[in-house]
Amino acid sequence: MRHTMRIRTQMKNKLLVLLFLCLSCGDNHVTDKNVSLTLTQGEYTVTLRTTIDKNDPNIKWEEYGFSYPYILSQELLFYYKGDCLKRHVIPIPKRQFAIKGRTIKYQEIPIFDIELLQGSNGVLVHLYGADYCCGTNCPEFNGLYMFDGTILSECISVLNQPLNGKNLNLIEVDLNNPIKRETMYPSFKPL
Repeated sequence: MRHTMRIRTQMKNKLLVLLFLCLSCGDNHVTDKNVSLTLTQGEYTVTLRTTIDKNDPNIKWEEYGFSYPYILSQELLFYYKGDCLKRHVIPIPKRQFAIKGRTIKYQEIPIFDIELLQGSNGVLVHLYGADYCCGTNCPEFNGLYMFDGTILSECISVLNQPLNGKNLNLIEVDLNNPIKRETMYPSFKPL
């Protein structure tokens, strides 16, 4: 009899968990998704971690830009032999929107490429992103970093000065010939 009661209790608990999971899977359930792009050079590893809003795909965010998914935040993680050396949140301005009762802040410029470039003093990490707009003043982001997390340059093209570090054109590096490259671009789709 005890065995039968224990089985019933276990079944009841499993049904409650199943009911909870089903209730949380409705059409209006909003979750965020993390996407990571990782490059390795020797014992160093760098990861671009992106948090994407997985909201209702039928919403047209025409005022946001010309591509989606919509980026909530992005950060760089620098590792040496598996140990995290530095975590750096990318300093891109955000815009705020209110949709279906939610207030959300999105990055103005999505970063979708991480590359390794040969600089005059060794291999550098390069980030690139752009808000594809119809005009000549569409903002682009370029970031150059050393493998220990040192910021050499973080620039937005439409600004007159770098966000951090030196101006990009003062650093000897060829941005057009990456050694390695990972991109999030296949995730982006035109509206």
